[in-house]
Amino acid sequence: MYKQLYKPNHHRADFTGLVSEHILIAEAHLGRPIKKGEIVHHKDFNKLNNLLTNLLFPISRIQHQRIPEYQARFIIAKDLYKEFMRWWVEAQKIDLEYEPIKEIEKKLVKAQNDKERLQKRIV
Repeated sequence: MYKQLYKPNHHRADFTGLVSEHILIAEAHLGRPIKKGEIVHHKDFNKLNNLLTNLLFPISRIQHQRIPEYQARFIIAKDLYKEFMRWWVEAQKIDLEYEPIKEIEKKLVKAQNDKERLQKRIV
């Protein structure tokens, strides 16, 4: 979540009139508006740290995607996803191993229900 300021007449204001503070800081430093397609990057990935020394601007989307730390975030996410999928596959195997137990439980419940029905008929 970015720190935002109320500037309803700003060219980058959203429908509520809010503009991200890092955009305003970059524009003030450049002396011109940030153009469409230009990005203001937070070097430490902390979206609340809007110190001028923490901002890299203006950069294009392609330049942004080439930042090693930016790429590392996707590599980490990809690794976490792979790890989750390995866990999920293992969980499915375990569930399959216990499938016969589930069938036995169903048979026991059915037998109990049958027994109760027979007892009601006798009484």
